[in-house]
Amino acid sequence: MDVGSLERNRAKIKKAYTVQDDLSVIANRTLEVHIPKRFVENGFTTLDNHVSSTVVMGIVIPGECYTPLIALADLILSPSGIRDVMINGVPYVILEFEEGDTLFETLHYIQDPNKNYGYFMEFNFYAKLPWYMNDDDFTSLYDHAAQQCGAEMGGTPEHMRVYASLQMRDPDNLDNQYRNSKAMLEGRPAVIVGLNNGAMLIDGTIPKLTGGYLQDNTIAAIVNPDTKVTDLEKILKGVPG
Repeated sequence: MDVGSLERNRAKIKKAYTVQDDLSVIANRTLEVHIPKRFVENGFTTLDNHVSSTVVMGIVIPGECYTPLIALADLILSPSGIRDVMINGVPYVILEFEEGDTLFETLHYIQDPNKNYGYFMEFNFYAKLPWYMNDDDFTSLYDHAAQQCGAEMGGTPEHMRVYASLQMRDPDNLDNQYRNSKAMLEGRPAVIVGLNNGAMLIDGTIPKLTGGYLQDNTIAAIVNPDTKVTDLEKILKGVPG
């Protein structure tokens, strides 16, 4: 399935559904909701007569446009049809809605403070981002965590944005951070790597060798020798500050 021609257009998608007085949401036209198939396997999504899913989904007007819907919460959907497709080589579940169908049973939900952990593992540690998420969606993922799931991630949103900045790499050279790249100036998207990729994200030979993933980090230390001494190495070597 080709999604490359779809326009990202939140305003048009908002006109495609109506929020009722009871906080249910009704589709005004044919819509699709895209969810990675792995969400079913990792417990983020449950497929039954009704679909319960974590709110990291793409809402699509077929052949026209899409927008992501992202929150640290679960909602219940009532699709008229469900099918599996491959998008960019990744299996997805598509929930189908016709005009008048109930898109979401209610916007009321129970806060779950454990949501942060699941999102961190999926999107930060393993960097498994769905096709409809862009760099801004990724960096702002936890900005409203306290309000949405009742548990903050760090003292301020900036803490998680620091992690995100480390994960965002130059598409022309993954050894470079995106914020220092020509690609950022040209408006090209970053390549987002997982925090489990210590060989790429950890600076300095000593920190690499004292962490996990020893084989990967040893190879990385040999292939990419240090060009500067890190503060930790100065401390370990007894070098005056």
